[in-house]
Amino acid sequence: MRQDEFMLHRLALGFARTPGRLVRAGLWMFLAGALALLCAALAQLAGAGAAGTALATRFPSLPTWFVPETALGFTLAASLVCWGVWAMGAGLRLAREGRRP
Repeated sequence: MRQDEFMLHRLALGFARTPGRLVRAGLWMFLAGALALLCAALAQLAGAGAAGTALATRFPSLPTWFVPETALGFTLAASLVCWGVWAMGAGLRLAREGRRP
C-alpha cells in the first residue's frame, strides 16, 4: 500500500466518504497556508530595516498572530499548503473513481 493510500484510507475516513468535502478542506488548507506565507513575505519586505525584531513590535496596530516568523512557523505554513494540495488531489481522484462504471 502506497503512503498516500494509507493516509487516505486510514486517517481521512470521514472525509473519504464524500470527495467534495475532501476537496473543499484541501482548498481551505491551501489558501490558509498560502495566505500565511504571503503575509510573512510582505511583513519581511515591509520591515526590512528592522531585522531581528518581532512583527508585533514593528506593526503594533495590526493582528500578526497568524504570520509565521520562525523556521517552525514557515514549515507549518508550507506543510499546510502541501497537505491542501494532496487533499484536493485525493478528493478529485476519489470523485473520478466514483464515477467509473
